[in-house]
Amino acid sequence: MAGTPSYLDFDRPCPTCEGVRRRTRDRSCYACHLRRSQANFARMKAGIAPIVARNWASHLDLLRRQKAEREGQGITRTFGSTIATYWPTGRLEVRFPDGSSTPDLAKAMSAPAVWKAAQQMPDLRAALQWAGWC
Repeated sequence: MAGTPSYLDFDRPCPTCEGVRRRTRDRSCYACHLRRSQANFARMKAGIAPIVARNWASHLDLLRRQKAEREGQGITRTFGSTIATYWPTGRLEVRFPDGSSTPDLAKAMSAPAVWKAAQQMPDLRAALQWAGWC
């Protein structure tokens, strides 16, 4: 069976889809693997594990961070006349000296625009370094 991606197992059909074709790599149902995600078909065919968006622990961590953000548990720090708030979800809120505010700097400006603004405003650059952005 070396080099063969799948085999037929008539003795134990898949309880989910009644398929008899199994993967050699992990003896799982071939049809169920293909049905789970057509986008991952090329990865599975090559014997590479499919990409998982989020596991259960990661999902619970995200919910905890979102709850902390709703409760206002961000860390606020002042850099000269610029005020930056780093939220538990990774969002960086910046209030500029002219009174304008960006609730999410990553969504408000592209990376080159943020870099250019940081070169022109030393306070913003210090805030970005504090938040771990550069």
